[in-house]
Amino acid sequence: MEKFTVCEWMKANGLTEDEINFIETIITSTAMQESGLVSNKNINSKVNLLFPNRKFYLNEKINYEILSYFLTENEISIDLKELLNRYYSQGICKEHCKKLLAKV
Repeated sequence: MEKFTVCEWMKANGLTEDEINFIETIITSTAMQESGLVSNKNINSKVNLLFPNRKFYLNEKINYEILSYFLTENEISIDLKELLNRYYSQGICKEHCKKLLAKV
């Protein structure tokens, strides 16, 4: 892996600032959900407030397939496995990314 930060890597792969912010919001919010700090309702409200033009509604705990679905629905093309591995290797939401990757 190159020495890019996750954000730099996403930019190098052609993602816009909005797409990057959308992904980061979902990853960090669902990591807090995993810790029991926020509910689906809180996550949905936050994501839909910050990204009103994006399609997002979470009604269960997120997993790899659901995350992939949200990216596809919002026409965001990125190697999700590589993205989660980069987050993990940089210590960002490490346990959450490990759980998401465990079911791939």
